Amino acid sequence: MNRFLSTLLLLILTIAQADAQAVVVRKRELNTSSSSGNLSTQVSPSMTNSSMSGIYYSRYNHSIKLNPTALIAGDVPISYERKVSDYFTVEGGVGLTTFNLTEDLIRGYSARPDGETVSKVSYSALLNAKIFPEGNAFQDGYYIAFNLNHRNYAQNFELAMPGAIDSTFNETFQWSDLGFTLGYQSRPSERMILDWFIGAGIRQKTRKINEYVDTFDPISGYYIGQYVLNESRNTTPAILGGVKISILFR
Repeated sequence: MNRFLSTLLLLILTIAQADAQAVVVRKRELNTSSSSGNLSTQVSPSMTNSSMSGIYYSRYNHSIKLNPTALIAGDVPISYERKVSDYFTVEGGVGLTTFNLTEDLIRGYSARPDGETVSKVSYSALLNAKIFPEGNAFQDGYYIAFNLNHRNYAQNFELAMPGAIDSTFNETFQWSDLGFTLGYQSRPSERMILDWFIGAGIRQKTRKINEYVDTFDPISGYYIGQYVLNESRNTTPAILGGVKISILFR
């Protein structure tokens, strides 16, 4: 009987010791897995920089844009762009127009046989909507834009003919563009974006110029010459392109 009790007591102690060892081993495994979990959740420096970069970029939702390449068309625009979401922005702006070098090279309107034209200051307006397929508005990436631009040019036609009275006539011509562009934005610094774009559109041109016309006078029986303001319209394809500089703010 005593031997049986001794054997039973020894068996109980053995089982208890085994359970205690199992608990210790399990605790160590939990500690190890916990430590491993902590290590697995640590972010590498490159991931940290990327994450911080995303936060760094996403805190700006507004920008002021300048387009120096529009100067060749005699336009000095300034615009405001608003980031509606990571996939969509809207841009609107106004500007001042003056001598249009592009139009002068095409038509040579500044010099005419009976006088010359002198450019005056007028206005321009634009409205653009941009779609960013990769959700990277105001970050490095490409976009698709729909463009609506209007430029109004004002000028004086100064008559300079021998024996004629010097006269000045007001004239205007307009460009209205409807098209789309593909662009790419790059971030050279924290608060600056370079916006490169190129595309195509349809341009509606309207011109109001003074032309000399001989009109027959039935009363006197003579032709009477006078300058008449004539309006003409034509539609042509247009290449839309340039580089814009954006300054970001919150």
